[in-house]
Amino acid sequence: MPRLHRVLEVLAARRAEGSGPHDRSDGHRVVLAIEGGGSRATYSSGMVLGLERLGLAGCFDAVYGASAGALAGSWLIAKQAEECCAGWWRPGLMERVTKPTRGLRGRPVVDVEYLIHTVGEKVIPVRWSDIVSSEVPLHPVATDVDTGEAVDLHDTIHDDESLKRALQASANVPLLAGLPIEIEGRRLVDAAVAEPLPFHTALDQGATHVLMLRTRRADQEAIDATRLEKALVARLGEARVPGLVHVLGRRLENRRADDEWLAKASAITGDEGVDEPPHLLEVRPPEGADTINPLETDPDTLRRGVETGCDALRALVEPALG
Repeated sequence: MPRLHRVLEVLAARRAEGSGPHDRSDGHRVVLAIEGGGSRATYSSGMVLGLERLGLAGCFDAVYGASAGALAGSWLIAKQAEECCAGWWRPGLMERVTKPTRGLRGRPVVDVEYLIHTVGEKVIPVRWSDIVSSEVPLHPVATDVDTGEAVDLHDTIHDDESLKRALQASANVPLLAGLPIEIEGRRLVDAAVAEPLPFHTALDQGATHVLMLRTRRADQEAIDATRLEKALVARLGEARVPGLVHVLGRRLENRRADDEWLAKASAITGDEGVDEPPHLLEVRPPEGADTINPLETDPDTLRRGVETGCDALRALVEPALG
């Protein structure tokens, strides 16, 4: 019988052992990395929900999130994925967060500030303090507009307000969500510009095992920056956002390389003789699942995305748990 993928082996062993971040016996650094993508993140949010339902939240040593993936990761750390995921299809909520017609009046098309500060405080209150003090640290990733580099914002988080600001910066879609957000001297926008799949940052910081939650199906090819994105960045100009101009020029190449790396790594188990870390395993929506637009607001579509993501995660992981 083929061995389990190395990532599944260690997750199963940790759940059986019931270990916590400070009493591991295996010597590994196991990380959860979560892709965003606007409303496409219903898929990765559903996968987070699947992890919560399977009792695996405490099996990770850190959570890295890009854009909406960082927000979903915060729900897992706060042990609120069940109630927060339901916000995706709550009547009227996403129609308020995402409204293309606002752009005609010079206002944000995607109102991330409302999502985090109003929804996260009053509509579906998130236990922000639990995230700040959690033994499993959250690493929201953003993009520095001046350098084009991915920036891990974990060390900027000191309290509830700095946490919310880091999450807002990670999901700050260039122009569609407003101007860059400044944190500790850096001007920041959405992580998806530089690192939509935040496993690179996790590996750079010593991860030995990474479970990567994806929002695009395996049969969907990596896409280049859209003509609108390129036009908007070109309009701002290299003098104002030099990093964005640089990174958009190589985005398609980078995304294809990531897809190839993750697909190959996910197919490798111990039987192939690859015993040295890093070990990476991706979870993707199944073929035939909806192609969800990042600006989608239809509650039925969004709920289906969450449910599909949850089912995909459980189908991959649950058999390994015994």
